[in-house]
Amino acid sequence: MRWIQDPKTLELVPATDFTRDVDAPFVWNDIQPYRSMVDGSIIGSRSTHREHLRAHNCIEVGNETKYLKPKEVKPPPGLKETLIRVANEKLRSR
Repeated sequence: MRWIQDPKTLELVPATDFTRDVDAPFVWNDIQPYRSMVDGSIIGSRSTHREHLRAHNCIEVGNETKYLKPKEVKPPPGLKETLIRVANEKLRSR
């Protein structure tokens, strides 16, 4: 069973019994107009902002997560062969 904390009473309520006071979609306000640091033009909407970023090959700071994924670390070349050789030498010396 899933439980949800009621924000008003702070009590745990079964998810099937929980209802919100407002059953309306949340709509973000449009962005306030700003002057572009790239070319000085005025950007007045989200769509213009996205088009501007695309046109100037820019990204928003905080939205570049795909570039922040950890890179795959590859072992140095020849490591596997070196480990096999050292292990075989130690086994032979017994």
